[in-house]
Amino acid sequence: MPRLREADAERRLANGGPNYVEALARGLSVISAFGQERRQLSLSDVARATSLPKASVRRMLHTLITLRLADTDGRVFRLTPRVLGLAGDYLGSNKISTVVQPVCDRIAHIAGRSTWVAVLDGHDMVTVAHALPRYPMDLSPGVGVRHPAFCTAAGRAVLGTLDDGVLDRWLAELQPKAFTKYTPTNLKAIRKTILDARDKGYGETHQDMKVGDCGLAVPLRRYDGRNVGALQITGTLDDPPQKHIALLQAAAADLRQQLI
Repeated sequence: MPRLREADAERRLANGGPNYVEALARGLSVISAFGQERRQLSLSDVARATSLPKASVRRMLHTLITLRLADTDGRVFRLTPRVLGLAGDYLGSNKISTVVQPVCDRIAHIAGRSTWVAVLDGHDMVTVAHALPRYPMDLSPGVGVRHPAFCTAAGRAVLGTLDDGVLDRWLAELQPKAFTKYTPTNLKAIRKTILDARDKGYGETHQDMKVGDCGLAVPLRRYDGRNVGALQITGTLDDPPQKHIALLQAAAADLRQQLI
């Protein structure tokens, strides 16, 4: 492996000290470079996305191909379905996913709207359970999808549970991007949407992520009061989800003793 750059060495110490495995971190960053809008990437694409040297990326991709986690046509690389095994291990072992999926199914059936649970991961909300009306779980898209936390109802609901100091540090590292003309990108405005969610006990969005879409979400707490994610329902301007707030709050209350 090439000698670590100074920035890499500093990151290593900051993230884990002498027991931090740089090779593992690089491999995981290569996997994370792929996504819904980046399903096929060239070697150069992955290098740019990860800020890693091409030589390192080449070795990581070769290893992933050997492990059958990726494949290539000689020009571009893509992840294989085998990667789903990694997500499956998390979903199978995570109490949140297994407990909340039936709740998502029930709410989606009652409300007739997309319902999902997401957890905070850095500056994103990652979907761990999702249900659509008339669709079973295995046909329901969305599990594993990441959404920016600052402009989703679920994100605002979770961020509203953070202490002020933690929230301020989170905002200081945020680089907001506008998705519609309604997306707040000013940090003061974003902070206000989060504090509003804290005061009301639920987060909401109005066309922040997609024109015509609205979201409503309540924080999910486990038995000891610690936040573990958020339960969201998505609607439209013609049929806003606010009328379902009591349904979401009741579900969150029922889940509290089940989430350990």
